[in-house]
Amino acid sequence: LPKKACFACMMDSHASVLLLCCFACMMASSALAFAPPLVSSLTRLPRRASISRAAPTMMATPPLGEQAPGFDLPSDSGKNLSLKSLRGKWVVVYFYPKVFTQGCTCQAEAYQKDVDDFRSKNCEVVGISTNPMDKIQEFKLKYGLSFPMLADRECSVVESYGAAIKLPFIGTFANRFTYIIDPQGTLRATFGNVDPKMDSIVCYARLLELQNPK
Repeated sequence: LPKKACFACMMDSHASVLLLCCFACMMASSALAFAPPLVSSLTRLPRRASISRAAPTMMATPPLGEQAPGFDLPSDSGKNLSLKSLRGKWVVVYFYPKVFTQGCTCQAEAYQKDVDDFRSKNCEVVGISTNPMDKIQEFKLKYGLSFPMLADRECSVVESYGAAIKLPFIGTFANRFTYIIDPQGTLRATFGNVDPKMDSIVCYARLLELQNPK
């Protein structure tokens, strides 16, 4: 091609580039004009980080010296067990989060080890969780537990005792709380966020104090 033609092509190329640059600047200016309201609207949106850091909801436990909340729940025996049916006995009710976990297994085995000591003091041990009954039965069979274990699938009993922990977007579970109820159905002791290894020992010692006040 002649040199003029090459020079013309080169000029056309430069012109195209300049045109594209001008178009890009115009688009950028338009975007900036709408940026303030856009940023303002974004600040009003819920923050994912804030949601993920939402604190679990805890509930107040019932006061000591008053009637313990009643319950009538399915047990591993296939029948319901109620607090009323245990009237005349001391009752230790312990709430636990999830079967087959390390802490809950340790806690259940400790109560099984001491269950005869509790029964010698006219005291029945009862475990309650929100787990499905079939899982509770498997758990009880595997670890040879001889005390009743109940399923609170509706979480109503867990909540009435203030042992519920509500996790945002996950659900409601039983926190690790233990209660001592006297033969008249009065709540006499509460232990919150217990150590699963020591719960049975601490609870038994407190039971002896309540039965033999100085």
